[in-house]
Amino acid sequence: MKTNTQTPPRVERYEDLAGDLAGSHPLGQGLATPVADPDHHTAFEHDGFVIVRQAIDSGLTRRAFDGLSNQLGPTGRNAFEGERTQRAYALLAKTRALDPLVEHEAILGLICAHLGDEPLLSACLGINILPEETAQPAHFDDGFYPVARPRPTMGVSVIWALSRFTEANGATQVWPGSHLWGDERRPQDDDAMLHAEMEAGDAIVFHGSLWHAGGANTTKDEARLGLTAQYCAPWLRTQENMSLAVPPSVVDGLSPRLKSLLGYQIQPPFMGHVNGMHPKRLLVGAR
Repeated sequence: MKTNTQTPPRVERYEDLAGDLAGSHPLGQGLATPVADPDHHTAFEHDGFVIVRQAIDSGLTRRAFDGLSNQLGPTGRNAFEGERTQRAYALLAKTRALDPLVEHEAILGLICAHLGDEPLLSACLGINILPEETAQPAHFDDGFYPVARPRPTMGVSVIWALSRFTEANGATQVWPGSHLWGDERRPQDDDAMLHAEMEAGDAIVFHGSLWHAGGANTTKDEARLGLTAQYCAPWLRTQENMSLAVPPSVVDGLSPRLKSLLGYQIQPPFMGHVNGMHPKRLLVGAR
């Protein structure tokens, strides 16, 4: 039997625990941190959102459109989900067409700047707003975290336009600067609001506390298809239970970045371990 001959570090206080205690194995080596565009960072800080124009090319946009369209389910159960809005969840378990968007380097640079080097994917869903849909109630995506507003950045959301977003077909409504509002304030008629109009291939990145809503689709024949990827700090619980939504047999074939986003990582010193070891060892077993 092989034994560990190294002298363990002396630990007398919790603060003495340093580094990734479950990641000394090569499987636990971290990822390079992507870098945020300074202009995007400035706009995000000030307004709570930034629109990244032509973040992906037309070919990738088309593949993502087709891949997501094939996964769309029935319309929603209420006015919030949208009674004339199709949704699809757990998309990384169902198609590889969306992987480049979820792990997009420039977008992740902005996300990591606010959530840390290895954030988690909190939700990954498709939203297709059909003609004659009403506007969604205003909300903010990190509302399930019971922390007083305004608060540190706990989540960042991205909506990818896979078809054209216009005011008429339901472009996302956003209230600039509302990520800084306190708990007592909600959007009012006299508050500045804009429709995030985008071309296919654009993406809007916004603070988890930003008030926003899916717009009304007043057209007769034009749907509005988007991919929503929401991210959270690695010490928070995700909205979708990714460990159950995406099985290890699927995760094993994903990129290192996607594995990390799905929770196959360690938040130092040991948050996320399995039997005291790095969770990526589970993928070796599954293989």
